[in-house]
Amino acid sequence: MSNQHTAPRTLITGGFGFLATWVAAGLVRSGHRVVLVDNREPEGTPAWLSGLLGHSGVETGKADITERGSLDRFGEADYVVHAAALLGVNKVRSAPRETLRVNIDGTAVALDYAARNPNMRRFLLLSTSEVYGSDAKGAEEGEWLSVRSDDPRWSYAVSKVTAESMTAAWGTEDGLPFSIVRPFNVYGPLRTGAYAVGVLAAQAVAGQPITVHGDGSQSRAWCHAEDFAAGLIRCLHAPEAAGEAFNIGDETNDVTVSELATLTRELSGTGAEIRHIAHTGPDIQSRKPDLTKARTLLGYRPARDFEAGLRETIEWVRGGCGEVPLRLERTDWPQWTADAVGERQP
Repeated sequence: MSNQHTAPRTLITGGFGFLATWVAAGLVRSGHRVVLVDNREPEGTPAWLSGLLGHSGVETGKADITERGSLDRFGEADYVVHAAALLGVNKVRSAPRETLRVNIDGTAVALDYAARNPNMRRFLLLSTSEVYGSDAKGAEEGEWLSVRSDDPRWSYAVSKVTAESMTAAWGTEDGLPFSIVRPFNVYGPLRTGAYAVGVLAAQAVAGQPITVHGDGSQSRAWCHAEDFAAGLIRCLHAPEAAGEAFNIGDETNDVTVSELATLTRELSGTGAEIRHIAHTGPDIQSRKPDLTKARTLLGYRPARDFEAGLRETIEWVRGGCGEVPLRLERTDWPQWTADAVGERQP
């Protein structure tokens, strides 16, 4: 437990994952002690590949986030970032019941742990831009959320809408200070799994055909992981963020999948063929955040150059997706102070 003279202790569930690793690196830069909790062994995970696990300000532990009371063994924390979730389009479509169970039950466990911490300054839920439905272009936080249930693909979005409602409920009934972050298409080194930037980069550097589903008109606004982490930490610290949801992304890098494929081919230097293939299931047509609220209340400004970040990611893939020390290039990382966030309200 921290007091006004010591560094805060922040527990991150799903702590060995891609987003959690970049957030943890930013938190350490911002003066936090970090506890990374995951249900996996660390070897081979993004946190392990980053070298972060050797830092003196980082603790690690293993827990099943769906098991009631599983976080209690880690002691008290000042902040909780709940990033643990079952995700990935292929995984979600093949295991919708497990997706709902892990993401909903896990959120309840994390909320219960945070609510019983007497010095909890903020619980932060990582949600998703998928809560805006299939056409999230210029999506604003105050809009009605839109999800479907007619395909297993949408079980992830359904679970995240539920998690948002649960978080607000714990805030109402337990006085838990909370914020919600909706990430928009975060990319960068250390992200694995089937997502557009990684898949296209892997195909390009291997000299294989770069595959684009459908006509390639689907659009995404891509955000570098460092920019995302900086935005999340601002949300964690800002008094104005209490009880609010925020889009965190980069609206300036709005490209179609076809344009992304062409740029990836150019930056990889391989001259790979671009091949259009049929859709294998329902897809999101567009994702582009409205960042007005994050800019106004948090002072959030994405800063990383898209082509430079994409080239960095391609080179990581070309090198075999191995160990890579994170390069934090931003100079405006928020620094924690004892009065950064007000005390918990009864």
